[in-house]
Amino acid sequence: MGYVKNHLATLVSGAFAVVLSGLYFPLVDFAPQLQFVFIMAVPIMWFMVFVCWIAQKAADNNHGAHHSHDEKKNHELTATEITTYKLDLEKDLSDVTDAKDEEIAHLKKEIENLKTKVEIETIRAEIYNLKMLAQK
Repeated sequence: MGYVKNHLATLVSGAFAVVLSGLYFPLVDFAPQLQFVFIMAVPIMWFMVFVCWIAQKAADNNHGAHHSHDEKKNHELTATEITTYKLDLEKDLSDVTDAKDEEIAHLKKEIENLKTKVEIETIRAEIYNLKMLAQK
């Protein structure tokens, strides 16, 4: 995401707008013919800063960048949730018939070492596949 959360264009435009705003008063007094240039450039530059900021905020919201890094981190579960999922998966596995004993033993071992939602969904898919194979 970068140091400025992808707002580099906003930061650069803002720096340029600040410089233009700061130079307005000394240069207009020094060279009055520059007044028209500054009257046009300063508001346009501040508008550009606003547009860059709004565009990046919209892009962040559309791409889910407003979520913290911890929410995306491997979806660790609490002990009670793991126990509940283990019981459900063992119940589903007990419904499987006509499957090889080694496949069932492998799935039971995976259920015992369960830690994340990704593992739960993987085991569910394997159990579902075993059920489909058993029905054939």
